Amino acid sequence: MRDVLDVVLVAEPDRGGLHPRLLEPLAYLASALGLLGIGRRRAPTADAETGAKAAPTGPRRLSAEIAEGLRHVLGSPELRALALTATLTNLGAQMINAVLPVLFTRDPQLSAGALGAYWAAGGAGILLGAGLARRFAARLGHGRALGLAGLWFAPGALAVALIGDGPWLWVAGAGWLAVMTKTGIDNVLGVTLRQHLTPDPLLGRMNATFRFLLTGALAVGSVLGGLVGEVAGVSAAVWAGALCLAGAFLPVFHSPVRRLRELPTAAPPHRPAAPSGTGA
Repeated sequence: MRDVLDVVLVAEPDRGGLHPRLLEPLAYLASALGLLGIGRRRAPTADAETGAKAAPTGPRRLSAEIAEGLRHVLGSPELRALALTATLTNLGAQMINAVLPVLFTRDPQLSAGALGAYWAAGGAGILLGAGLARRFAARLGHGRALGLAGLWFAPGALAVALIGDGPWLWVAGAGWLAVMTKTGIDNVLGVTLRQHLTPDPLLGRMNATFRFLLTGALAVGSVLGGLVGEVAGVSAAVWAGALCLAGAFLPVFHSPVRRLRELPTAAPPHRPAAPSGTGA
């Protein structure tokens, strides 16, 4: 759908009526309404002891499955902490990234190349964190590595707020490298843990819930960064995002995740909710 719209918007000039760019959000809205109207029928499931297949349940609406995914994620202390930490990380990072181009264009001592190098440091940090994740987990324990990585690396976000010309650009780049290293560790260890905490039938709904929260945080972060920058100044927006990033590890650090040395051997059993319209 997105590719088709891009072709239409490029090919069709604005002729004074409905602006072509309005077609895109309208198309997404139509897609969302269509998805909500989809009914689902569960496939037959096999009994763990006898191997006999149970009859498939009746059709279920997408809204019921979305609610089931939300209940699973928000009802688990470990998953809830992972979701909150990841959401705060995306929120803070996007608040900073939304206003950095403004900061760089206003300061004649900061070039576009310097901004690219700063962002490249973040990419290098994610790769570094992904490479270190398994070593940290083997040495510290899986959950403890997640908690301590946040304690060690997340405060580096405060250095990002000091961004400026000269040596301060290097200080901010080092802080961004540290924060993104922590993000790389989270991407490996956190995703692995949440897969182990989720029964197979709920994996898709769990991942969809996380994706909704994380991508939603990017959108909200962009808006907040712009609003704070407009009202209080670009530096204030960078500081707000940095403080959010620096404290994002706290939900995991103060949750049962930090006490997990090994991955759970099996996810808890899943009892699907009754199909919509059939009662509890």
